[in-house]
Amino acid sequence: MFADLEHDLFFLRDILSTREYVNSNYESINYRSEVEKLLYEFAKVCKHYYQISIIDSSGSEVIGIDNRLDNAPVITPKTQLQNRKNKDYFQEAIKLDNNQVYVSPIHSGSRREEIAEQNFPIIEFAIPLLNSKNERKGILVLNMYLTRLLKILPENMVIQTEDGNLISLRQDGSINFNKSHYDFSGSSGWIDISNDKTIHYSNVEFFSGQEFALAIFHKHPMLKALLQRLVAVSIILLALFLCLILIIWYLNFLRFRELIGAQRAIIFSLAKLAEYRDSGTGDHLERTRDYSIILAKQLRKNRKYKRIITDEFIEDLYDAAPLHDIGKVGIRDSILLKESKLTEEEYEKMKGHVQMGGNLLQDAIDIFKLKQPFLVMGKNICAYHHEKYNGKGYPDGLKGEEIPLEARIFALCDAYDAIRAQRSYKGKLPHDETVRRINSDRGEHFEPDIVDAFLECENEFAIEWVALGRNLLNG
Repeated sequence: MFADLEHDLFFLRDILSTREYVNSNYESINYRSEVEKLLYEFAKVCKHYYQISIIDSSGSEVIGIDNRLDNAPVITPKTQLQNRKNKDYFQEAIKLDNNQVYVSPIHSGSRREEIAEQNFPIIEFAIPLLNSKNERKGILVLNMYLTRLLKILPENMVIQTEDGNLISLRQDGSINFNKSHYDFSGSSGWIDISNDKTIHYSNVEFFSGQEFALAIFHKHPMLKALLQRLVAVSIILLALFLCLILIIWYLNFLRFRELIGAQRAIIFSLAKLAEYRDSGTGDHLERTRDYSIILAKQLRKNRKYKRIITDEFIEDLYDAAPLHDIGKVGIRDSILLKESKLTEEEYEKMKGHVQMGGNLLQDAIDIFKLKQPFLVMGKNICAYHHEKYNGKGYPDGLKGEEIPLEARIFALCDAYDAIRAQRSYKGKLPHDETVRRINSDRGEHFEPDIVDAFLECENEFAIEWVALGRNLLNG
């Protein structure tokens, strides 16, 4: 809207008849007549302009068009123009640059005795008039009714002028023009009038350096109650949603535990099947598993293994230990159940059970994408519990810490049980002799740190041997 107004100013100033009238120093009667006619026709079309004036360099109004909202425009006679002198804004407007627009504050009219009664706020716009020598010879003024602006604003919106006047359009079309009590500082913001009333505002620059505030009143008597209700409902819905998530998570957790339990039960049953083929009792599995836990807990006291042997490590070791001889399901009965000492060829085939078991578990892990750590640990124990610390074991001749820790731990536990147990080719040995033999293999068959840990808890091994044997007899 203000861009159109600026265009109107330049159009009226730069038209040929206006320029020639200024060049004649406002003395040409013909050009004066042309300009009056031009401004008259322009005022008929643009009813929002209250007055259109040309003022000479002395401050005297030489042409004036009065434009009433309900009547046709009126060309003011020369005799009346003489009374319109010394406009408040004249000295400011004539000093402006050639293409700079003067904008007055919003007020209640240049002829205040007329306008104030009707309460029509107006705003004045002016630009310098130049002759052919580019000399300032007066100004062209457009006085605009502010009702044009008010009519395009949304309902409940008002204008606050730089002078602090608040202007709004009433429902009956009249103008409300009074002093404002609000401080619309900053570029935008809001002011709380009461618990249920708020004013939002924004300061708008419509010409360079000229601005007013646009403000809108909002009434929301039930807003706080609605917000509180919305918050309460949201909290309840969130709580219900979280409960649902927890229930779903718990059910999935139970199913997951059941699945893991079923996997472990099946794998343990396979391990028991292999052990039953070998000894017919299956007690070797329980003993070696319990020995592994005793030894691992003791070894954890060694600073070297404190961070490695965690509670999860011990739990996985408990599940993995029974898998150590699962590869024996692939050994022929003639070798596996032979009561006499095995030949060298038979012994080589018997040693193949570690590779069979390791490959069996690795295939299961790869094919079914199993991620349980105890299965990986079980594969390591199965494949490497016959490796020796000095590198002279089988199947790969691994040495020292090349052997996985769980396999190094289980190797001693398996050896302890094998030395003590009665076989068809040998008799039982007492605990003390078993401890002596294991200690003699320190640094050879077994890792020194693991042997040292065993010597600190060897009494628990003896107690476990007796307790498990008694339980088996009673069971």
